[in-house]
Amino acid sequence: MASTLPTPGTHYYLINKESGKALDVVAHSKIDGANVQQWTKNQGENQQWLLQDAGNGSFNLINKESGKALDVVAHSKIDGANVQQWTKNQGENQQWLVQDAGNGSFNLINKESGKALEVAAHSKIDGGNVQQWTKNQGENQKWIFEAVTSSSSSHSNLVKLEYKIKGKNETIIKKDCELLVVACDPRNLSKICDYTPTELGIFGKLINFTFHTSLLQVEVKSPQKHAVIFAPHSLDVMDGSVYAFRNESAKQFGIEVANGMQHNLVTVYQLVDEKKPLSASDFEKILEQQLKDSKWWPFSSNYTILESMTTPYFDHFSNEDLKKGLPWELLKSQGQNNTLYVHGFTCFESALHCWDYGELMLNTVDSARHALPTNLEAPIVILGAGVSGLLFAVRLKRLGYTNIEILESTDRYCGKTHTFIKDGPYPSGSTEKTVCELGTCYLSPAYSKMTKDLEKFLEGNDQIDFVKNNPNFRGIVTTEEFPPTFHDVDTIIEYPKYIILKALALLGLPQDFDPNKLQLKIAVDLIKYNILHWEIMGQQSPMPPEPPKALLEKTFYEFLEDNGLLSLVGMMDYIYAVQGYGVMKSIPAYYALVWITPIVIETILLDNLSQENKPVITALKNGWGNLWDQIVTKEKLHIIYSAETTSIKRKS
Repeated sequence: MASTLPTPGTHYYLINKESGKALDVVAHSKIDGANVQQWTKNQGENQQWLLQDAGNGSFNLINKESGKALDVVAHSKIDGANVQQWTKNQGENQQWLVQDAGNGSFNLINKESGKALEVAAHSKIDGGNVQQWTKNQGENQKWIFEAVTSSSSSHSNLVKLEYKIKGKNETIIKKDCELLVVACDPRNLSKICDYTPTELGIFGKLINFTFHTSLLQVEVKSPQKHAVIFAPHSLDVMDGSVYAFRNESAKQFGIEVANGMQHNLVTVYQLVDEKKPLSASDFEKILEQQLKDSKWWPFSSNYTILESMTTPYFDHFSNEDLKKGLPWELLKSQGQNNTLYVHGFTCFESALHCWDYGELMLNTVDSARHALPTNLEAPIVILGAGVSGLLFAVRLKRLGYTNIEILESTDRYCGKTHTFIKDGPYPSGSTEKTVCELGTCYLSPAYSKMTKDLEKFLEGNDQIDFVKNNPNFRGIVTTEEFPPTFHDVDTIIEYPKYIILKALALLGLPQDFDPNKLQLKIAVDLIKYNILHWEIMGQQSPMPPEPPKALLEKTFYEFLEDNGLLSLVGMMDYIYAVQGYGVMKSIPAYYALVWITPIVIETILLDNLSQENKPVITALKNGWGNLWDQIVTKEKLHIIYSAETTSIKRKS
């Protein structure tokens, strides 16, 4: 029975006859080259295609959301060539013949290649790829044109918020939106939001540390070898002790120049666990006492606190709750009640993981995609203008959304990033300012995709090499780190030496053991770690698709010990713990493997073994704060400051 041909000038869903799924532009993308796949029909405009007459019996298929044409990649004429979207042009690789396949379905034949549009490998799953193939009788090559009706419009407003501006008349302001994005700690909303029992159960299991950083102006007593010093034993107790510092003057000008200055700027780190949170004044008292008594603090005890920050830090789950699969339960439920959660607790608290999590969620979670409004002018509210909120705003902007409002409870954006540009102290003859970071600081090659994605916001803010292949740049405090049989170990030693001595101590080897043999073992163990990482965590970034059972009852130290990798403890201790993410003997192994990925291992090898003077660990020339400044300015983000949300009702 002949089918009625679809009408040019009409928007259609193209439904694959075999799978029942719709032709879909991945992640609502609007860029040339974005992939086309199949996905459960959801009324999204990325699934709506305008049939446009191209002449001579052929048609263009134009995606409603992106305005781009269905296109065979690179004018290919081979079976299996991919299909994408691309700016409409006159190419015949964008022109399609609509041929009756019977029973209301049609074959779509590319005019240039003569091949049929099909779902690859007869897939029936969301995300199944679409390609071209020689025409056959397969139902994976048959498409049903389902006209878009007026009912296929945006959601009705489902989320009702109320908020007030602190310090003003505090009049309650009402705001309706179609999508709520929670980019703040969800526990802060527990008394005002109609959370489901499942949500309350997940959020109630979160634990966090308290992090305190201070920017000090210190007197230089004597020349220093190290620009960064880390004291593992001081961190192990997690009682608010000073456990590390970074010399910002040395980072800016180099250690030799900094040594020639009368004063340096130094950022000092303190951390306390969830059992005994401290106030800012508590941290300052500890700081004052310990800098007077410390045997490893190399500067005068005469200092001035220029800036400080105290913040809840590293929201995470216990091993018990990881074993229950709480992060994965949350991921799979994203989008329910028109709500998306993007705060660092969802995966891991770093800018990199916040960026990658947003991509993972929108690419793989059906309910998250369905929650995106089909109307690009629909109102969207983001709660929190911290790092995760700003990054997700960028994603929404790239999807074409134009009506985004960010409610921020403080008087500033960028959350735990605190970049200060200090006008002095200067080296002799210089007026160059010093970039000081009290929060987000470093980058590694793991950040390369993210920095590429965000390059328009990094204008004039290049990555800089501040280590300059100097093995003495990082120093480690050796107090209580080695057995009494180890002799002539200085209070502070360079990081590569610490790695070796710590490996000897934990492996029960004598201090005079052949260092070449030990370095070989460390290199082999790093390779073994990478192999285990791939086996356990898989290749999905930034978190595996399912809870990795091999990790969920172990601390990071236990994981290394059980797998014969104790030679790596000294190396991993610095890479993981100095960031404030907890200590190896108590933190779940899962979080360490989320942070220390194979590319980080490659970074470690380059940083410690390569003879080439190539930057590995870098910083941003103008600081992380400049990145957020450019995002807010260039994206013209609408942020309402000092906004105290008082009510959230999401149920229709």
